Amino acid sequence: MSRQWISRAEALERLDVKPQTLYAYVSRQRIAARADPTHPRKSLYALDDIERLSTRAPGRQTGVPAPKPVLTGGPSVRGEAAIDSEIFVAIDDRPYYRTHDSLALSETENFEAVAALLWADEPNPFGALKPRPDVNFPGSPRARVLGMLSRRLEEEAMAEPIPDRNLKGEAAGVLNELIDAVTNGGPRLFFHQRLARAWKVNDPKDVDLIRRALVLSADNGLDQATLAARAAAAGQGPLAAPVMAGFATLSGPALGGRVSRAESFVTQVRRQGNPRLVAETFLRQGIELPGFETGQSACDALRAESLMKAAPHIGEDLKTIRAVGEDLTGKPLGFTLALALIGRHLDLPKEAPFTLFGVGRSAGWLAHAIEQTESKSRPNIRLRYIGENPVVNA
Repeated sequence: MSRQWISRAEALERLDVKPQTLYAYVSRQRIAARADPTHPRKSLYALDDIERLSTRAPGRQTGVPAPKPVLTGGPSVRGEAAIDSEIFVAIDDRPYYRTHDSLALSETENFEAVAALLWADEPNPFGALKPRPDVNFPGSPRARVLGMLSRRLEEEAMAEPIPDRNLKGEAAGVLNELIDAVTNGGPRLFFHQRLARAWKVNDPKDVDLIRRALVLSADNGLDQATLAARAAAAGQGPLAAPVMAGFATLSGPALGGRVSRAESFVTQVRRQGNPRLVAETFLRQGIELPGFETGQSACDALRAESLMKAAPHIGEDLKTIRAVGEDLTGKPLGFTLALALIGRHLDLPKEAPFTLFGVGRSAGWLAHAIEQTESKSRPNIRLRYIGENPVVNA
């Protein structure tokens, strides 16, 4: 029997939940969704999935317990890596750094404190750092970051394992020089203040947005960039190697490319002045709207909401971009577009949102690199050959 599909309004009524919860169910593949053939910009939802969840919801049916948060994954399937970690967990789609609510951390904590938390470091690992005079690198911020990491790799090349490495101090040095590479040096301020100074952001409310964005970006769990960082760290080499691996992976279209596409989308809307027309043109051409792509996590939506709540003073034209996207797609704002909207509000240079995202992610990559290095083990990843049997000569 073919599946029955219902509208968003009927799905919300049957589930008695907010739209954000419905989006979360879809993103976690608990409810199937498809485009409405009569209104391609709207979605339909599988009735059988909704009925199943309705009967499991608390108060709907006696004797059926409500589902509990799952803290660890199930058995690995093809394409997944099994890695034990104490760094990141999502509970009810809310991201936590080492048991601390990352959204709450973004309200009060500086990026340095969050980095130290991710690295499980009680004292301040940045206190003993001394500024380097040779921090200027040519090219774009991305090129300068990669140049700095290459220099660190050359300086710290190891032929033999080093006993009693100060991994937290090494991580602090890498992150500090990374900021210097982006900003070309400057006064020893907090990291977000150094970025703000380089980007000529002066209003305290706007400077704070940079701090929040860094904290919210710090760790995204085990995505491709984190896996690359952990694989690089398994070599027991300098911590610059996993950060470089993370940045290189982030530069692909599936991760950092989403930030760049969101930035280009905002620029195009600002140039044409009609966000609905631009968005509808994207959708007619079969192009997903940047910031509202399929498969974005519910954690990212919460990060985006947290960042935008701290920016009620952005322009109405930028708020309209968000409203139009949510209306046309029926999805919540993603973190990539939130970064792009903040970047345009702050009048940051091109690719600054990607730089901000990458700098923030570096704290998480370093945390995973430290954890991987201290374990002295390889990631539990198995390559299984599934091709034809080779011809073996006797």
